[in-house]
Amino acid sequence: MERVFAMPDLGEGLEEGRIVEWLVGEGDEVALNQPLVEVETAKAAVEIPSPFAGRILKLHGGIDTDVPVGSPLITFDLEAVPAPAPEPDTSVLRTATLSAHPAVAEQRHNGPVKATPPVRKRAKELGVDIATLDGTGPGGRVTEADVQRAAERTGPPESDDIIGVALYQDVGSRLEPVDEIRQSIAATLTSQIKIPQVTTFRTVDCTELDRFRHELRVSPLPVVIAALCMTARDHPLLNANWLEDMIELRDAVNVGVAVDTERGLLVPVLQDAGRRGIAGISDEIERVAAGARDGSLALADKLARPTIAVSNTGSYGSEAGTPILSPGTSVTIAFGVIRPRALVVDGVVEPRLAATISMTFDHRALDGAAAGRALTDLVALLESPERLGGLPR
Repeated sequence: MERVFAMPDLGEGLEEGRIVEWLVGEGDEVALNQPLVEVETAKAAVEIPSPFAGRILKLHGGIDTDVPVGSPLITFDLEAVPAPAPEPDTSVLRTATLSAHPAVAEQRHNGPVKATPPVRKRAKELGVDIATLDGTGPGGRVTEADVQRAAERTGPPESDDIIGVALYQDVGSRLEPVDEIRQSIAATLTSQIKIPQVTTFRTVDCTELDRFRHELRVSPLPVVIAALCMTARDHPLLNANWLEDMIELRDAVNVGVAVDTERGLLVPVLQDAGRRGIAGISDEIERVAAGARDGSLALADKLARPTIAVSNTGSYGSEAGTPILSPGTSVTIAFGVIRPRALVVDGVVEPRLAATISMTFDHRALDGAAAGRALTDLVALLESPERLGGLPR
């Protein structure tokens, strides 16, 4: 019996996937959950497993073909006897990378060598035959560091551009490869340049916030996020998305939390954070932060889109920051370090725990007055013992 398997929906808002590499061929017998194809989307490169056990009759599309979601991808013969199943994967869809740089196979020795397009481009610039390299990246993938080391061993090609670089190196500089995560971060931030971003600041008296968070035995960040979600209910533009001819107002508050990792800055998402209590937010921060650092985040977490973002700049001692908006958001909050400061309280200067909170906003979606009112309300909530006590725990 023939059965057509269509391109699945690989994430919210994705309309198509580009075929990077077929892992099976026509006539092959496959087992349930055996990897079939590597597909690139706008957000990730993933391996799609087989939903059936059977024989491959037809592969719909060649390498670099864009296949719309719902269009035929593979035709199976389900009456065929499947080959023995491979070792089961721990996840149904394995994310190959957080960025949209798929690994492309090239023949080397007796098997394929994998390298991303930026790495292959760099190898070409430096005159390195990538097929001769042993990759040190995950799964034997060739990295830019591998290419750079090979170039240093063989010397640069005779190119004016490369010679120029070499001359600069001779006078005391050096080149370091940029990994895929850093490239993805750069691409994301560069794409935001066209957005008119404005940052406004307020000082927060953290006396009550510090007392409240010690009472709950959590860090300040979950309380700030809970307060931000509460404020967004009264100021829906905080949770909006500018779409040129309209503004999208979202009900769920999906909070992107900036996490510093060895691979660079990642922004995992606390989905529907507004419906979680402070304890739940705290647990979720720990989960996604740990997953971001050790690479264990599930595909759903990696593809989740934030509707608002928070950066805890105080975690590394920064007084304040001017964060850049995450794609699809209109507001990003940065919360600085809490430390004793001289504040005027009822006309008297007193030492108080305080912090600087900043709000970067998309001026197309919010005017300065609207952003200022929202930030004022957020600060008032964080300074009020009654309103802090009203937050869901």
